[in-house]
Amino acid sequence: MTTFYYYLILFNALIAFATMAAAYWKNRFQAVGLMFGLMMLGVGLWLTGFAHYYCPLSEPAAMLWAKFTLTWSIVVHSIWFHTTCMMTERQGKAWRWWIAVAYAGTVFFLVLLWQSSLITGVKQQPFMDHYVHYNRLWYPWLVAHLVVWQWFGAGVLVHGAWKAVGYKRNQLVFFVVTWLILFLTTHSIILPLEYDFNIQPFGFFLMPFCLFWLTYVIGRARLADFNVVVARALLYAVTLTVIAGVSLLFIAVVSVLAPGFMNPQQEFFMLALVIVSGLALASALPRLLPRAERMMQERMFRTRYGYQDALAGMVKDLSRLPNLDLLVWTVANTIHTQMQVSRVIVFLQDALSGDFRMSTQSGLNPREASDVRDLRERSAVVRWLQEAKDVLSRDELPQRLPAAVLRDIEAELKPLKVAVCVPMMLEDRLVGLMGIGEKLNKDMFFISDLKLLETLATEVAMAVKYRRMEEEMFHKNKLAELGAIAAGVAHEIRNPLSSIRTFAQLLPHRVDDPEFKYEFSKMVLKDVDRITKVVESMLTFARPARVTIGDYPASELVEESILLVQPRLTNKHIKLTKHYHEQPVLKVDKQQIVQVLVNLLNNASDVLMEGGKIHVAVGVETSYSASHDGADKMAVIEVADNGPGIPTAIRGRVFDPFFTTKKEGTGLGLSISQKILRDHGGIITLSSVEGKGTSFQVRLPLH
Repeated sequence: MTTFYYYLILFNALIAFATMAAAYWKNRFQAVGLMFGLMMLGVGLWLTGFAHYYCPLSEPAAMLWAKFTLTWSIVVHSIWFHTTCMMTERQGKAWRWWIAVAYAGTVFFLVLLWQSSLITGVKQQPFMDHYVHYNRLWYPWLVAHLVVWQWFGAGVLVHGAWKAVGYKRNQLVFFVVTWLILFLTTHSIILPLEYDFNIQPFGFFLMPFCLFWLTYVIGRARLADFNVVVARALLYAVTLTVIAGVSLLFIAVVSVLAPGFMNPQQEFFMLALVIVSGLALASALPRLLPRAERMMQERMFRTRYGYQDALAGMVKDLSRLPNLDLLVWTVANTIHTQMQVSRVIVFLQDALSGDFRMSTQSGLNPREASDVRDLRERSAVVRWLQEAKDVLSRDELPQRLPAAVLRDIEAELKPLKVAVCVPMMLEDRLVGLMGIGEKLNKDMFFISDLKLLETLATEVAMAVKYRRMEEEMFHKNKLAELGAIAAGVAHEIRNPLSSIRTFAQLLPHRVDDPEFKYEFSKMVLKDVDRITKVVESMLTFARPARVTIGDYPASELVEESILLVQPRLTNKHIKLTKHYHEQPVLKVDKQQIVQVLVNLLNNASDVLMEGGKIHVAVGVETSYSASHDGADKMAVIEVADNGPGIPTAIRGRVFDPFFTTKKEGTGLGLSISQKILRDHGGIITLSSVEGKGTSFQVRLPLH
């Protein structure tokens, strides 16, 4: 058995040396990397020496190895305390004094050791080939030295974890848990050996896992969520308990019913088989049934899965947002409110300068927003994101970058007060970035968070590209429309101007004719009013309107529109009926949508004779589109009349600018309505049957 422990502890020493190399390499840009590497070197050397307690040696050789082992045990504890101070950035004068005290104690006990005042010989010990015999006068002081700096360092880590945020806090929590396991399974067994408290050194079976875990914690820039690890461990434990419990119950029942059925060796074999099988199933079951692990984590961390589901759901809705400004604002606001972060800033690249300008933000006050500066195309942050094509987390940078580059990036990130920069990559090119502040609950950004944000940023980059393409096409169409408008305006004002010109030419010759002057004034005012109306309608159609978005029930918009046209309906004795099948709430500009409905009601009123009928209905329509997953829901407002209907020959032209069948109409009412609905992400359609009536359907998306 001693030979087995000898090789087991040497195996642990090899792992410690590997941990030393990994820790130093991953943290070579930081002083803490060197210090942690020295500590793991000391642990490896201590384990190498401790293994020789299980190896037959002569007394002089045993004493030499004992001094070697104890030397590194004394040294490692001081380095451990120094490392914890560096990890938690305890660098003040008082802390330097405590570190000096730790090293002074180390020197003191090393002198005692090598002067043979600390140990007096070797002795026989159960589970070992031999063990060292201490001077009982100094041993309590040695134990105090070892334990005090262990617990002092652990206290520093706990306090640091309490104060830290994000990644740093998670890293320190991992260290505290790992240290506690190591301390309870090694020191608590080794230190009492001097007083003949003999316990099997089972801690050396757990040490490889702890050392692997330390390597992961000190080496990984992105740590797994500690809470998820706990949830997974609980799931494994529950699975193992159920499997082992049922199996052991079966063995117990068999032993009671048939006492001679199994001998002790068979029972021991069955017990070992159950434990091994249980461990295997406990590890495999969550992978075979990932829903089980998901359910466990959802119950323990409901808030986190809530915001992750909300962000994942928003990815599907990006294509439904009507314009670029609303799209990026919705993304920023959703991340800010759902993830509970301090701020979100979205930068998009300017096509001309190449610089990255703030497109929108959420969480900044006006002064902070005004202080946000553009990121130059060759700035350190932009260059890093373009080259790495990965999320930039401020917590990770010390492990990934040399000091000079780190300094430049920190200088750019500090004024923004962001913890994470997520690149918006499109065709292997950086087109924007999202700067995200710290979480308000001080949690780190977990791997699942970063992956979700990367996916979201890619989708936003695609959406921005298509929105810009749509805007470009819209502007091209707008130019074509403006050409049609210009031609229409020329046509509409030519006749009034001709009349005015004719009267102006006759005026000098008939200036004394009262009847002529009366007709002149009447005709000129009428023609000027017509020209003014045409110009105002053209401007309404051409220029961007100021939009104020709010949540309004569709029925409220309909009622307000009816109230505005009620006098016209009353004068013509038109009967209006309404039917609200559902009560959808719309996110719209109230005045613009009321303008659309008033225009439709006025058009219906104009085509009806006295005693006609108008019917207004409100409902919700579900449609399925290949471009979206699942169903799209649209609110539908229908305005129908029982008038003469629209002839088939002109039905396709009713939305064209300046097309009208009214004597006094400008032909811009339906064009303006179509533009308003397009700006809201909606559409307007019509159906008409000659001799029976016309129905206009206004469709608006439900957010």
